[in-house]
Amino acid sequence: MESRALKTALEAARKAGVTALKGFRGGTKVEYKSDSSPVTAWDRASEEIIRKTITRAFPGDGFIGEEYGENESQTGASWVIDPIDGTKNFIRGIPFWGSLIARVIGNRLVLGVMHLPATGETLWAERGKGAFHNGKRIRVSGINKLDKSFITHGGLEYFVRDGDAPKLERLASASYIARSFGDCGAYAYVARGMTEAMLEKGLKPWDAAAPKIIVEEAGGKFTDWSGRDDWRSPAVLATNGRVHSAILKLIKR
Repeated sequence: MESRALKTALEAARKAGVTALKGFRGGTKVEYKSDSSPVTAWDRASEEIIRKTITRAFPGDGFIGEEYGENESQTGASWVIDPIDGTKNFIRGIPFWGSLIARVIGNRLVLGVMHLPATGETLWAERGKGAFHNGKRIRVSGINKLDKSFITHGGLEYFVRDGDAPKLERLASASYIARSFGDCGAYAYVARGMTEAMLEKGLKPWDAAAPKIIVEEAGGKFTDWSGRDDWRSPAVLATNGRVHSAILKLIKR
């Protein structure tokens, strides 16, 4: 049975999705933040809807959001929000973007929601209750050989910029296939057993929080590049768990 918190998160994500779809493929105006990342009025409007929906149900909870920053919690619980994960895709009319919402109590993730409005998909998970895709229980794949694994990775520019391209090259050479899908959809593929791993860097906490608990509740593993359990890390690895250690060895070299 869904908790009140999960029902609220699902409601907030779906409302945000309805709003964001109004601007999708609509020639929306793009602005740029201080870090050169793009933002639109739809990012801001979507986060406002998420915050309002959650605040009505949990008025004392805090927020950690991409567009409107952090608000201190009065209850020990906070909501981590990315209103449109994949804004670059959104701007270009590519359907792989979504709203990410996670709830954290202390530093422990207790639920996550990933809603991809343009593809009609919603994934969610609560700690200890499994992960779901459009209401159906999902699990990671059973492949345990790296040379049989389908690997995805985030933007190549981040690897090149930080001198980590050789790590990605080693991983691509050792795997069955390596492709870039990027953003939240790639973590959904791992959780659903469609791919075995997603390697990404250049993340903020709101990029990783919801995908982490969804992948883990689907039976997978989600760590930083050193193997630590850290949803705030800018460099993460999400896998089916079976090829996790093999990939960590390759990228630690």
